[in-house]
Amino acid sequence: MSPAELPEEGEFVIGRVSEVRHQGANVDLLEYPGQKGFVHISEVASGWVKYIRDFIREGQMVVAKVTRVKRKRHIVDMSVRQVSGHRKQARIREWKNEQRATKLIELVAGEAKLEPAALLEEVSASFRENYGTLYGAFEAAVMEQDDFTKAYKGKWVKPFLATAEANITLPFVTIEGRLTLSSWAPDGVEHLKRALTAPAAQEEETTLEISSDGAPDYRIRVRAPDFKQAERELKAATVAVLKAFKPSGGEASFERL
Repeated sequence: MSPAELPEEGEFVIGRVSEVRHQGANVDLLEYPGQKGFVHISEVASGWVKYIRDFIREGQMVVAKVTRVKRKRHIVDMSVRQVSGHRKQARIREWKNEQRATKLIELVAGEAKLEPAALLEEVSASFRENYGTLYGAFEAAVMEQDDFTKAYKGKWVKPFLATAEANITLPFVTIEGRLTLSSWAPDGVEHLKRALTAPAAQEEETTLEISSDGAPDYRIRVRAPDFKQAERELKAATVAVLKAFKPSGGEASFERL
């Protein structure tokens, strides 16, 4: 095994516990075949751990942070307690998506009459460089089909697009901002109401919400299929609110959260 096949310090890895001992646990690293990591008892959970098996057991899947790598000896020290619940969920979801993407590439290879391993080797590095993950390439094939077909050529591209269309549900992202609106006009409340009801979503798949954060602050939330569209919608909504509020003569500001 070469040094390149070992994880980097600070990396969050997926593993399955293979052995639990008094001083810690050995973990098989699922993304680095043949490589194990070790979680010391002090890194199993926050606080004092009296019985290690109360927190970790054989066969359990864990997300761990790599704390030290001794490359010459192929030793990987890890921590489970340094992984937040949010990080754990996100990392497991990413890993499952990569497993799913690998299966989808096998389907694509079958349709294109190619060897799955050969196709995976051909596209893997490029997909990860351009889209971050294999699964990200399938998402891009749905969201940015024209750009994808310009970037890639070959008899596998058409079945790849068809497989992506049939199997990938586009993700949605949510972004927020804070509007601060203050008016001292006698009819300031009416100006405020008109301003906050002025914006509307530009695209059908976008949802737009404005709620009170405690006067004079108001939270504006946009949910859209991707960040570019969400940012466009948030900008348009903010401009509409500020424009509608201007005649009140009050003070208005916006902060991106």
